[in-house]
Amino acid sequence: MGNHVVELNRWFETPLGKRLLREEACILQQVLPQLFGYHLLQIGSVGHGDLLESSRIMHRCVLSRFAHTICNPYSSIYGDAEALPFAQDSLDVVVLPHILEFEENPHEILREVERVLIPEGYIVILGFNPFSLWGGWRFLVARHKTVPWCGRFLPLLRIKDWLALLGFDLKKQQTFFFALPFHNDRFKNYTKYIEKIGSRWMGNFGAVSIVIAKKRIATLTPIKTNWLPQTASLVGDAVGTHFKKNK
Repeated sequence: MGNHVVELNRWFETPLGKRLLREEACILQQVLPQLFGYHLLQIGSVGHGDLLESSRIMHRCVLSRFAHTICNPYSSIYGDAEALPFAQDSLDVVVLPHILEFEENPHEILREVERVLIPEGYIVILGFNPFSLWGGWRFLVARHKTVPWCGRFLPLLRIKDWLALLGFDLKKQQTFFFALPFHNDRFKNYTKYIEKIGSRWMGNFGAVSIVIAKKRIATLTPIKTNWLPQTASLVGDAVGTHFKKNK
């Protein structure tokens, strides 16, 4: 699905895409400053690094499988999301903006993120919400194979189930952005009305969802051993045998 990722970046340069990108950056401004550490990774080049501006982490990098991707002033890394070029337990925060919808094996990507995150590291996921006006519009236009509608919009419940299986604790979930799923000046006033109503009364039906989860610390379960009672029994048997022989 590599071509779809390139097309998605182009879509984010349209008027509607730019609006959504600004909204996502505002949402991340409420999240990223609270996540600390030494190394932050964004998988995919959506926003070309603009989504990371609010982070306080000094070393920020963007991973893409396309060599022409430039995300100054951050580090650009070329690699595959299903085989991240990082050591185990080496990253503090990983951000995935609209990656899971356009990759063949989203669960494998989450597994890789779990591997490279340190214990108590954070994963931040942005994705299109299938239970929204945008999700309904997707069913009408998906046959045209255009982005973002050709992606597989993943339900929040499925993402949370995957994260739980991988050992993450959910910290925050939210949907936002209630604009109509197309850009047309004729619907500008209607769009403003929908956005006002949606943000107040339709909190679970925003076009985009954000999920923040924390990697759980692996705990070792102590195994009870029986070597002390067995040793005592062996000592008792030896003493009894020695006593009988002397007797």
